[in-house]
Amino acid sequence: MNMTKAPWLAVVMSLLTVSSFAFAGLAKAGAVPDGFIGVPWGASADQVKQIMNERGYTQLKGSAPGQLVFKGAFAGVPCQLLFYLIANSFYSGTAEICSRSGYALLPQSTYKQTVDMLSEKYGPPQTRESKQLEDNNGKKHPQEGARWTLTDSKTSDSFTISADFGVTWFMDDTGDQYVANFHYSADSLHQRLKTKEY
Repeated sequence: MNMTKAPWLAVVMSLLTVSSFAFAGLAKAGAVPDGFIGVPWGASADQVKQIMNERGYTQLKGSAPGQLVFKGAFAGVPCQLLFYLIANSFYSGTAEICSRSGYALLPQSTYKQTVDMLSEKYGPPQTRESKQLEDNNGKKHPQEGARWTLTDSKTSDSFTISADFGVTWFMDDTGDQYVANFHYSADSLHQRLKTKEY
């Protein structure tokens, strides 16, 4: 009699295990970014400056209107940090030129580690790609990208996070330079700010 119960017990345990993974995935899917590196969505330019100054970031000069630029780090690596504002309200942030190197290994590793961390928090990206980019000299460069589209279950506000790794060329004539970039956007807030509904 115990022999016949054992297979059913195994089936029940399997179903419970699958259910626990499913619920864990749902919990991740409900997570949305509440801002960018500690700056909440909707913060004014003065608030962005204050928060970044308190965290030890250095503001850089020469930013465009509606944009603040800082030198610092994202996910523990050196980056340039950009904050985009409309109507003096922060709606989008970018960590760019992270782990800049003439070799692909370090920036690609930064990209992959950060995508893994983002996946732990928000679930797997909806899109992910890996390809080769051929330059004018026929040299092939690795290129990767990942994108999350997230919705707040309480407000229905939408958010986007994107990550990319690839080669770029700078005005300083340093040749092939590989970088990782990460972009956060409060899409619904952006639309409200554009239509002055916020």
